[in-house]
Amino acid sequence: MSSECDDHIRAAETSGDCFAGLDAGRKLALWGMRVWVAGLRQEWPPARTREALLEGFALTYATEALGPLEAMMSVLAGGAARQIAMNCPRCPSVTEDEHLLLDLLALCQARGVADRLDPFAKQAASLLTPSGVRLFEAPALLFSTSLAAAGMVLPARRAGQSEAGATILRFVHPAPAHLQ
Repeated sequence: MSSECDDHIRAAETSGDCFAGLDAGRKLALWGMRVWVAGLRQEWPPARTREALLEGFALTYATEALGPLEAMMSVLAGGAARQIAMNCPRCPSVTEDEHLLLDLLALCQARGVADRLDPFAKQAASLLTPSGVRLFEAPALLFSTSLAAAGMVLPARRAGQSEAGATILRFVHPAPAHLQ
């Protein structure tokens, strides 16, 4: 592991902000987003990334969520207002941006359309351009409801967990060798 990953391990151990502490739904959603980003970083052919994702989503009977995940991540990649901190698929720590994306998905799962739009747009605006927010919502809703249909619930974060974003954000970690 790189020293940067070692720093993330230490930070996760001391803050409790760890992948292992997430529930199954959040783990699957985050793993999927991270694998998609790893494929983009490593310039994998789309079929290779899709194959890796399909294998993982099939284990949880959530294969219907794959198309919406790909659409959601494509919008995120093209509509980002700034760089978004996403760790490699095996990193034990979870960035604030990753938490925010999971929170947006949880909001989609938990609320009706009328109740969801305003809070969703406000939270998504810290990651996406205004047009990106509008384009991101539909695939995020489809992704989160597909996960719910497979029994993968995305609960809101527990009270007291940090919701503040970091000031300097960047993509971190190349994909690990076993995913190349």
